[in-house]
Amino acid sequence: MPGFIRPWPLLIPVLCVVIGGGLGCLSGCGQRAAQPPSPSEGPAPTPATTNTNLPEDIENQVHNFCGVACHRYPAPDTFPRKHWRAEVERGFRFFDQSGYALNPPKLADVVRYYEERAPEEYPPANTPPATKPLGIALAPISYPPPPGGPRPMISHVQAIRLPRSGLRAAEVTDQEPLSLLACDMSGGRLLVLRPGDPNPAWRELARVPSPAHAEVLDLDGDGWLDILVADLGSFAPTDRRCGSVVWLRGRKDGSFQTHTLLKNVGRVADVQAADFRGTGKRDLVVGVFGLHTTGEVLFLENRTTDWDAPQFVPHLVDNRHGTIHVPITDLNGDGRPDFVALIGQEHETVVAFLNEGGGRFGKKTLYTAPHPGWGSSGIQLVDMNGDGRIDVLYTNGDILDEPYLWKPYHGVQWLENKGDLRFEHHRIADMYGVHHAVAAPVTGKQWPDVVAVSFLPGDKFPDRVERRADAVVLFEQTAPGRFERHTLATGSCDAVVCAVADLYRTGRLDIVVGNFSSMTTDHPVTIWKNLGKK
Repeated sequence: MPGFIRPWPLLIPVLCVVIGGGLGCLSGCGQRAAQPPSPSEGPAPTPATTNTNLPEDIENQVHNFCGVACHRYPAPDTFPRKHWRAEVERGFRFFDQSGYALNPPKLADVVRYYEERAPEEYPPANTPPATKPLGIALAPISYPPPPGGPRPMISHVQAIRLPRSGLRAAEVTDQEPLSLLACDMSGGRLLVLRPGDPNPAWRELARVPSPAHAEVLDLDGDGWLDILVADLGSFAPTDRRCGSVVWLRGRKDGSFQTHTLLKNVGRVADVQAADFRGTGKRDLVVGVFGLHTTGEVLFLENRTTDWDAPQFVPHLVDNRHGTIHVPITDLNGDGRPDFVALIGQEHETVVAFLNEGGGRFGKKTLYTAPHPGWGSSGIQLVDMNGDGRIDVLYTNGDILDEPYLWKPYHGVQWLENKGDLRFEHHRIADMYGVHHAVAAPVTGKQWPDVVAVSFLPGDKFPDRVERRADAVVLFEQTAPGRFERHTLATGSCDAVVCAVADLYRTGRLDIVVGNFSSMTTDHPVTIWKNLGKK
């Protein structure tokens, strides 16, 4: 499946930043999974002061109070010292609103507990350059958007084989040129471009209010390709039930008829389709990000008998808010489709939902991040090391939660499938603000490389150019699990999505980078055309 990207729902403060739903729902229970070095694993910071007025059991008070509810206890080095008072005060405000019947420690004691243990500043991220040059040449190309409409903000892009008008889906072969399908969040448009055409030009395909993600498939089996769209319903963060799943039903003339399959839910970040029940009909799984009080994972049972009036019945699979992606695969090899969910906000976890038949799913946690401010931003299911098992490529780089800081624990990692639903965490690299990554053999080796893009908007990170922050990076996999960092662009950290595909039928994979927030260009995407070996 081409084009795995990070949708836009995390352009919001992570729930209570690190504190989550207040100190009353920090979670200190459970043993850490294998994980990369993080701030809490570095040298112990030097205390700002030694406060003898703190209760002797303040550490136990904080851990016990924080461990009764929803997420992990954040270590003191999760934030620099000067930011902890605001974070603790914010957490206590959320606790006061939570309704938890708990006896909290004194706010002032908690503030001092964190301030005395926190580092003065974050250490820098570890971003070593490559030890040898990249062996291929890449040339950036872009095409202007269709006339009219606001400056595009691309929240999703993928390469697809979109049939010409009058050509049925079954008649589309590998010889059909690839097109780029992009979701424009600002204009509420689905845009399409065929780069291999003599005069490539973007055109508007359809309209959906706030498209976060799109999947192309023949949902009704009539032979014409359709598009499923995850609609946030609101670009701005909100708990309003404004999200929806929109089915754009393909017609013979290449136009689309709009059907809403799900509505009145929180902001929808992802939707995927598969025949989960073995009925011959595709059901849907929906990641409802929501915000604070809305959000869940839903299974939509396909009960349609008349496709002019489609019927999908929702069933709750998981009640946690913050779901970002729900890609589908047969994870346990039993012949039935399962799916994996990345659940962000304060949960910061990767969960497998295993198909038990009849629309029922068992849960298996594959990884939980070290702390609730980890900033999960996206996953892709892909065989990373060529052993025939599906692994999880995973990024954490969501930065739009105040205060806007250069967080050294942001980066790219993968969860190696060791068999029997056991996954081992491996760090690929640190990368500030990394918002999405996709794996594919761009350099032509037998193992996939990783392309990653960052989102560090200029109004929040005005020194991004001066710091030469990585905007687009190609991590070349030189041997299984070994990566060389090749920075393709710095400073212009305006992307939340990327994709990889052979767009010009050269036999080489090109790189596509979406433009979400650049104020210097209105081009929807930049294509890094692969010119082959240098």
